[in-house]
Amino acid sequence: VAAPRSLEADAKAIVAKVALGEADAGVVYKTDVLAAGNTVTGVAIPDELNVVATYPIAVVNGAAHSAAAAAFVDFVVGAEGQAILAKYGFITP
Repeated sequence: VAAPRSLEADAKAIVAKVALGEADAGVVYKTDVLAAGNTVTGVAIPDELNVVATYPIAVVNGAAHSAAAAAFVDFVVGAEGQAILAKYGFITP
């Protein structure tokens, strides 16, 4: 197991460190690489070594605005919401 040379506060700091040449590589999500434009290049991690993040979405019981919350959930999981997420590198559930 490789030990990191530094631990940054967040993914943007990792990307910045790589972009500035202060680090040879960093591990961030694909979405962070895409957000950095052409300042860094991503390398695919083989499926058997990769960790996939999950982002649950639900309406909280007793929410003050449950109808609006349900509409938001429907939007995110619907075709338009999924297209927006895909544009930024998120994979479909």
